[in-house]
Amino acid sequence: MPVFRKQPKRSLHTIIRELVERTNTDTGRIRVLEQEGNIFKSRVNTLEQDMLNQRKQIQASLSGFESRLAKQEEMLRKLEKTIKEIVKELKKLASVAKIKGLEHLIDIYNPIKSSFITKEEAERLVEEKLAEKAK
Repeated sequence: MPVFRKQPKRSLHTIIRELVERTNTDTGRIRVLEQEGNIFKSRVNTLEQDMLNQRKQIQASLSGFESRLAKQEEMLRKLEKTIKEIVKELKKLASVAKIKGLEHLIDIYNPIKSSFITKEEAERLVEEKLAEKAK
C-alpha cells in the first residue's frame, strides 16, 4: 500500500474553486473567532469596570467607617475625661460616715436639745457642793 495516493487530475478551475471555498470557510471561522474574542474582551472590560466601581464603593465605605470610628474614639476620650473629673469631684465630697459624725456633733452642741449652763451657774453649783460637804 502506497503512503501517498495519486490524486486524480483536476482542472485548474476546480482547484481554484476548492481554494476559494477553503478560504471562505477559513474566513468565516476567523470571523467567528474574532466575534468570540470581541465578546470576551467586552466581558473582561465589563468585569474590570464592575471591579473598579466596587473598589470605589468599598473605599467610600471604609472612609465613612474610619470617620465614624474617629468620632467614636473622640467621644470615648471625652467620656473618660468626664468620668475622671466626676470621680475627682466625688473624692472631694464628704462620705456618709463623715456626715453622720457631723450630725452627731451638731446634735451634741444644739442649744435647743442640749442643756448648757453658764460659767456663773457652774461656779455656784461647785460652791453649793463644797458648802454641803463642809457642813
